[in-house]
Amino acid sequence: MDFMEKIAELRAQKNSLLAKAEELITAGKYEEADAITEQMTGINNSIKSLEALAEASIQRAGPVGGSKSAEDRPQNEQKPEKLFASLGEQLGAIYNFRKNHVEDRRLQKVNNAVMGANEGTGADGGFAIQTDFAGMILQSALERSPLLSRLDHFTCSRSANAMRWVQVDETDISKSVFGGVQMYWASEGSTVAASKPQFREMKLDLEKMMGFAYCTEEMLEDTAFMSGFFGTAFSLAADQLLGDAVISGDGVGKPLGILNSKALLTVAKETSQADGTFTGKNALGMMGRALPQSRDRMIWLMHPDMEELLPTLTIEKGSTSKFLWDPEGGMRGFDTQRVLGKPVIFDQNCSTVGTAGDVMLVDPKQYILLSKGTARQDWSIHVEFLTDQSCFRMVFRCNGAPKVNAPLTIKNSLKTRSPFIALADRK
Repeated sequence: MDFMEKIAELRAQKNSLLAKAEELITAGKYEEADAITEQMTGINNSIKSLEALAEASIQRAGPVGGSKSAEDRPQNEQKPEKLFASLGEQLGAIYNFRKNHVEDRRLQKVNNAVMGANEGTGADGGFAIQTDFAGMILQSALERSPLLSRLDHFTCSRSANAMRWVQVDETDISKSVFGGVQMYWASEGSTVAASKPQFREMKLDLEKMMGFAYCTEEMLEDTAFMSGFFGTAFSLAADQLLGDAVISGDGVGKPLGILNSKALLTVAKETSQADGTFTGKNALGMMGRALPQSRDRMIWLMHPDMEELLPTLTIEKGSTSKFLWDPEGGMRGFDTQRVLGKPVIFDQNCSTVGTAGDVMLVDPKQYILLSKGTARQDWSIHVEFLTDQSCFRMVFRCNGAPKVNAPLTIKNSLKTRSPFIALADRK
């Protein structure tokens, strides 16, 4: 289930009810407004429930050798102890160790619990961030992003640095499925040809994503500010960098992006189509290339500059026009827009308007995102010595790639289909 889409729908309903309540209050119809308030309270409760389910769904681990549940964890493998009360408190301890040589044994305990004996210690340049802080930062980045929150997310255990899985290897589902499994109508006593599936092994190695932040001596003295500031800052930065990689990464030291996937289908522009435009025929052509089994999960990914074109998105039939753009809740619902019934996500990491990748139709569940909940933290006093600043470096481990590596051929069609479709250049 796409929890984020359901939450967006409920929020649109709430906005619509709020508008009605305001009109009723203006007209002096307070009892009717109270009834709407009760409906909004119910919607708020539903949103909270869905948010909790979304968080549980994101945290669910599935790779072989990946995270274990509390019930499956051996008794001698205990959950790392929460030694620091906040991220700011741990950053302050790292600072005191580096500059003032004040040893805090909690730092080494966190390193041993999180990173293990072979992945470095404070003595050789880095400390591990306490598991709950590190997980919170990356989890916040995933949850705040409309795109990242929809991907198929898996988490590596602390002892793993890669994930392997078996994927069906198929390019033609017109006669068989799973790369070779086929059913026949067979007369009694006759024989049929044997069939078997085709598989390919996929592997994702964790890559490093690093972030830097400067802080003054005064900031280091305020642990509450440090926790809130750095937690939010690194979450936003991780969201931006990881989102860019998911869309256009080249797969070298970073995730392989949708635009560089071999499964990407590019739909040509219309004859004599004006530069930088997006038409109803474009939208229909892209929807026509979507995999049937992906239809209920498809979303539009667009550069924010495309938004002003959507209200004019129509199909012309004679002297009448059919609008394909549908903001939920009417004109007040610009935050939850749809085209051909599919939600629109605006992302600045999409290509410049007029170039391939500015408008995409994708199934986000066909993209796998792998992360590791631990983070490394390094600190340097030498970077900005003259301005009395210190520099913190955060290192996260993650990777991602499309699950499919080729478009699919379906029965009775000359057109291939894919979970990833882009509109071609219009220049």
